[in-house]
Amino acid sequence: MNKIVKAAEYVLGEGDQWEVQVAEDSELPLALEEHQVRIRVKACGLSEHDFEVVRNLHRSKSRIPLGHEISGVIKEVGPTGTASLFKVGDEVVGLLPLSWPYSGCAEECVAPEYCLALKPNAISHVDAAGCVSGGVRAYTALHYMAHVCGGETVLVCNGSSPEGIIAIQLAQLWNARVMATATTPEEATFLESHRPPLAQVIEVGKYRRSLVEVCMEETGGLGVDCILACNALASRDGNERTGMPSSPSSPTSGHRGGKPGLHDYFSCLAVGGRYVTGDRHVQLDPPHSDMLYMKGASVCYLNEHTWLLSRGQQGRFLHVLGDLVEKVNEKKINPSIHHTVELDNVATAVQQLSDCVVGKVVMRVSD
Repeated sequence: MNKIVKAAEYVLGEGDQWEVQVAEDSELPLALEEHQVRIRVKACGLSEHDFEVVRNLHRSKSRIPLGHEISGVIKEVGPTGTASLFKVGDEVVGLLPLSWPYSGCAEECVAPEYCLALKPNAISHVDAAGCVSGGVRAYTALHYMAHVCGGETVLVCNGSSPEGIIAIQLAQLWNARVMATATTPEEATFLESHRPPLAQVIEVGKYRRSLVEVCMEETGGLGVDCILACNALASRDGNERTGMPSSPSSPTSGHRGGKPGLHDYFSCLAVGGRYVTGDRHVQLDPPHSDMLYMKGASVCYLNEHTWLLSRGQQGRFLHVLGDLVEKVNEKKINPSIHHTVELDNVATAVQQLSDCVVGKVVMRVSD
């Protein structure tokens, strides 16, 4: 027998169209497996995932779980041959695998122990859930992929996005010099108010000079050591939110006052520079490969859920998650929450995620 709970899901409707629904009959197992826990969800971060990837991980299903960034309270601990990592009543925060069969955006969920960390009492459930995905994404990009060191220059594309905000704070915490791009006046105003101040806020489309000219001036002609283009998803109307080109074959030369292309970003890189992208569709044309080769630069593809695809990486993932939560607890990182929504309003909130250009949207379960 299964337990019935309310949960948000992607549901296959008429005409093979997927839509978000809050189902009253979502099922959870009554009996937990080894190293599983049952969690009373208090908050869940909402993100725009590449739905094609999610769908491929849940093939032949007409209902797909929604929500992976959770914070809540342990209700039950499953049977285990060794001591469990948690006990009933513990407050935890975690990131569920994309392939996990149960929704995190729910009243209650079942989760594997290895994707959770204890939540300090000083951190609210909303802040905890709001920093998980963007924080793990930014930490992975800066530390494990770009290997950013003190004194280096980092350019964060779309710095007002959830992962961009945390990437800026982490890079500054590690003594890097940070610049960021914005695509709207609202984003630019938000970034200009950031403390400590950024080296440069570049409002794409407003500057008469190209991105390359601005970056080279700021770095004395040396170029930036790392470019983070973490969030590559475009909004539902096809407009960019991330400063990334709209397709792999987009124009390689960015126009002044227009949005930069791959050629512009690669031209901004210093010798030995690193370009970290969350866009799985990025492809390199021969001129791009030649430019990267001459600079000894590299391109890294970012997917924070990769940590959860291999048991061999669980230790590193828990280190990242634990260190991130500790930095939030110490006020070294402050997640920016755009607004919260109730579970019943998640379907509308997901449809409007692309309109939230600053901060994170979090589902909050009322007590």
